[in-house]
Amino acid sequence: MLKMQSDRTTDAGTFPKVVLIDTISYCNLKCSMCGHKGMKRKRGRMDFNLYCKIIDEIAARDKDIRVWLVFFGEALLLKKDVIYKMIKYAKQQGLTDVVLNSNGNLLDKEMAQVLIEAGLDAIYVGIDSTQPEVYSRIRVGGNYERVVENVIGLIKLKKELKSEKPEVFTQFVVMDENENQVDEFVRFWTNEGAIAKIRPKVSWAGLVQASNLVIPREERWPCYWAMQTMSITNEGKVVLCAVDVDARFVAGDINQQSLYEVWNGRLKEIRQLQTNGQYNLLPFPCNDCLDWQSARADYYDGEEK
Repeated sequence: MLKMQSDRTTDAGTFPKVVLIDTISYCNLKCSMCGHKGMKRKRGRMDFNLYCKIIDEIAARDKDIRVWLVFFGEALLLKKDVIYKMIKYAKQQGLTDVVLNSNGNLLDKEMAQVLIEAGLDAIYVGIDSTQPEVYSRIRVGGNYERVVENVIGLIKLKKELKSEKPEVFTQFVVMDENENQVDEFVRFWTNEGAIAKIRPKVSWAGLVQASNLVIPREERWPCYWAMQTMSITNEGKVVLCAVDVDARFVAGDINQQSLYEVWNGRLKEIRQLQTNGQYNLLPFPCNDCLDWQSARADYYDGEEK
């Protein structure tokens, strides 16, 4: 069954619907479709007190806001007790949608147990292939067999512990190298009990080549990432959007401001320009970005209606 998504290009209003937190800004892979390997901003980990400040404000505003404990790094590089503490704190504050994105190489049984016990709501594991040799060209530095074993292990452990969470998604970014594997990927992972997420490639605001971004600029529409999400670096800087990995546009600093203040400051101006179709007035890199056409995905859970 294909899970249809509602329109996501309208202004979220006075507070974002999704907050991405850069708990750690570095990664253990050098994926071909990712701009991380060329990232210039300083790599580091978020101070726990800053993290708590962010979580506390979100909880006070709306406990159902989706909170990603990752923006552009690999969160499983954090120590297991740190990951547990971060997830547990967010859940204790009443947040209902705490999620992680991971490449899955460090998702061993012990880590899986940590995520389940801490109360993580969902995990998205990027795999992008059904063939080890293709995976190795895309997910450079990763191990296909290990990742598959890890994800299946997490699903089995959930069953053993009679836990409904975390919901397990396996992600496939469609590229020239793997586009013929989409159907096989969906079949394999839905049979294993995961939800398959199929999404287009992004350019990370021009940092990597994405030949799929072919819609003419004159047909541009408001970007989901700009309209509904907030991305915060490990140092507390609020950047333009979820693909502004190098913090080329900084809208505010959560060390000095609240999320509400930043969202209703410079980011609101950007949302208004997008709503009005005044894309030529947007700041760099938003003005030249093509990723507005990739801010979407299809989901398959293997069920038939």
